[in-house]
Amino acid sequence: MSTFSIYTLSDGNKVPGVAFGIGTAHFGKDDDGLVETIKTAISVGFRHLDGAESYRNEGSLGKAIAQSGVPREELFVTTKAGAGLADIPSSFDESLKKLGLSHVDLYLIHWPYDFPKPGYPTIEEAWKQMEAIKDSGRAKSIGVSNFRVRDLEKIYSIPDLKHPPAVNQIEFHPFMYEAGEELYQYMKQKQIALEAYGPTSPLTKLSNPGFEEALNKVTKAVSERAGKDKVEPGQVLLRLAAQRGAIVITTSGKDWRMKEQLAAGALPELTQDEVDSLAKAAKPAPQRVFMKHMDGDDEY
Repeated sequence: MSTFSIYTLSDGNKVPGVAFGIGTAHFGKDDDGLVETIKTAISVGFRHLDGAESYRNEGSLGKAIAQSGVPREELFVTTKAGAGLADIPSSFDESLKKLGLSHVDLYLIHWPYDFPKPGYPTIEEAWKQMEAIKDSGRAKSIGVSNFRVRDLEKIYSIPDLKHPPAVNQIEFHPFMYEAGEELYQYMKQKQIALEAYGPTSPLTKLSNPGFEEALNKVTKAVSERAGKDKVEPGQVLLRLAAQRGAIVITTSGKDWRMKEQLAAGALPELTQDEVDSLAKAAKPAPQRVFMKHMDGDDEY
């Protein structure tokens, strides 16, 4: 089962501190194989499931939930409006239908860069639609993903803002710490929870021998403090994200790896020197794997 702490959002709702992501490696795999993978994730202890309209596999997520044997109230289910941002209410209805659920625990705007396009609402108009969905009870919490400070400020400029974003789900790992510091501090000020996707990207999608060397050194030290024969570098990166206050999103197709991921929350904290060594080794930065607009100053 999970060793990650339960996180309380600014709206009072509670969320498991580690989530099984249905995107990335599972993108577009809306089939029986994915249903079994998600069921395995649930059976080994994941209770937070992170999906999205744009992943094109909400049907499999819904089937896995129905077949898991775990009561709905024990699961925290997220989905996101992406391709349907031009009509969020209809997009949300379709997501619920595919999921086979009467409500989700968290509903997010997946990205902000489509809103200036013809036929789309403004960010402010879209957020009022999100608030209406929350008020309907069909989404317990609402938030955003891949929003910069300037994007978030548009929401906070709404005169009759009723429900501020509970979370902002962003790419978060050592190669993004420096570039993301302004956003990180803004989110803390506004009590917006950070959901970290891609926390192990330095291992799987980036190539940097200097960082790998530093991470291996830290991993060995954490393993010794934990009294374990072996700790995986990926586990250390998950622990680091949680230590920095993030709700961690990870994924796998293997049950033994899922168990490793769930166990990472119980590892000893990294020392400040260890955190600094990883940040120093994460150069050149930023190295962003997803959502390149996050590093831009333009209005799309």
